[in-house]
Amino acid sequence: MKITKETISKLNELGYNIWAHDDNCNEVPFEKGNYIYIDYRSIKAPKQKEVTVEWLLDKISEKSSYRNLSNYLRKLFSSTMSVYPASYGIGINSLFGFKNNVEMVENKLRELGLKYRCEFSDCRFVYRFIISTDTANMNILKSL
Repeated sequence: MKITKETISKLNELGYNIWAHDDNCNEVPFEKGNYIYIDYRSIKAPKQKEVTVEWLLDKISEKSSYRNLSNYLRKLFSSTMSVYPASYGIGINSLFGFKNNVEMVENKLRELGLKYRCEFSDCRFVYRFIISTDTANMNILKSL
């Protein structure tokens, strides 16, 4: 991928820890990577276009409702090594206390009546609760 050291440095200054990985989720130098890992998710890098700060920030905040979603969820779940709010919903590190954390998050989301679906990240390091940003869900979250 095409990314400059200046772009990486700017992203680090903004508080993002980024790294590159290949199709098999092996960490590789940026110039050999196909994906950028940022904000708890992998983003496919463009083949020809240079990755810029603006492009990457647009990718991680494509919908403004997802930006707000993370802020609302921070009221319900504090960030820990294992469970953390993210732009898509809630992430659970699949390496630590996985089953208990899944049960805890599921119970809370059901209690609130939120619509969600679950998936593993590309590398299977994170179990994700993808929370819908439909009007009903957002109204529930705003009322908290």
